[in-house]
Amino acid sequence: MNRMYKVPLIVLLTLVLIGLCYIGRRSWKPPKPVGDSSSTTTTGKKETKPAKKNDAKKPPELAKTDPAKTVKKPESKPLDPPKMDGEKPVVDPANAKPADGKSVENKPLAPKPIEVKPAEDKPVQPVIPPKPEVNPVEPKAAEPQQAAEPAADEPPAFAQLITQAELQYKNGMLVAARELVYRALTQTGVAEYSKPWYHAADILNKVNSTLMNTAAPAPEKKRYVIKHGDSLSRIARMLKTTVQALQRMNELSKTSSVIHPGNSLYYIEGLWSIKVSKSQYTLSLYLNDKLYRVYKVGVGRQDRTPVGVFEILNKSREPSWAPPGREPLPYGHPDNIIGTRWMGLKPIEETDPYIRGYGIHGTVDPDSVGTPSSAGCVRLRNEEVEELFDFIPEPTAEKTRVVIVE
Repeated sequence: MNRMYKVPLIVLLTLVLIGLCYIGRRSWKPPKPVGDSSSTTTTGKKETKPAKKNDAKKPPELAKTDPAKTVKKPESKPLDPPKMDGEKPVVDPANAKPADGKSVENKPLAPKPIEVKPAEDKPVQPVIPPKPEVNPVEPKAAEPQQAAEPAADEPPAFAQLITQAELQYKNGMLVAARELVYRALTQTGVAEYSKPWYHAADILNKVNSTLMNTAAPAPEKKRYVIKHGDSLSRIARMLKTTVQALQRMNELSKTSSVIHPGNSLYYIEGLWSIKVSKSQYTLSLYLNDKLYRVYKVGVGRQDRTPVGVFEILNKSREPSWAPPGREPLPYGHPDNIIGTRWMGLKPIEETDPYIRGYGIHGTVDPDSVGTPSSAGCVRLRNEEVEELFDFIPEPTAEKTRVVIVE
């Protein structure tokens, strides 16, 4: 009885198995070769399938590879889509050739895979417009100090001494430079107011201006030790100088007269004198009859400056001025032309004793210095007349001789 049921059951299972195999075989299809859009049936004929609109947009499937058998992974390249029968291939305009009767390579317009490289961490360089080329100027090395070349019209001995004097001055050897200038002025062919004479006077001005306005030592500078009870005004009267000269030479404050016993003060010992040349527009300051300073001056127009021998009669700071026929004008008045200092002149010896009202003073018009522009007085620039004024002693202590020549 059991055997009777087993036979039909086996037959039924066998039929079911055969049916499953048949269905599996019908449903399974071999993979299509790359680039071939046709499939081969069991009969060996090609079946052509109609192309769908979306097929051109889909990339073809890649054949599966066995990773165990792959030794080196090839670079991924884009695959051409399968050819489609019944449709006109799309031509890529970038690869299209001109129509010349020759065959044109037709490639479907499909999205190409883009190889994306990782961005490098590089800073974005800003675009800077080019700058005009500029040739840099290299700084020149400091050249050793050299004296100026002597003029061709200077005597050789004079030129040699002046060259040495300039080098000594540049090296800070003031007294040595001055001694060389004095020797140069005594050379043959060096006349007063000649070109070599002015060259020597220029160096002499630099040296003695430094000595007059600093505490640098010099043979004419003597030392005075301050005692108890001394004051600057008392010392100046005793030494026949001025408070302002003591302040200049000892680098003291011009607004304070405080001094301390036991300290020393420099002062210049000697007799000052002045010579004015109208034709050369110069005022020469002498110390013990030796040239010390040379200033440029202005003189009277129409030869109004008198010649002769005079002495300093009075001194005035910030003076008023009494023009002829007018009331005196105070210092600072727009019409007061006297400047910051005044030193009145008194005729002496054989000079006409009736000459009055002349003097040496500053000016509110510095451009007039070096010209015949005054009413007869000798005028200097304010800063220069102030220096001269400070070293000329008060008339009550010492008489200063002034000679005016043509």
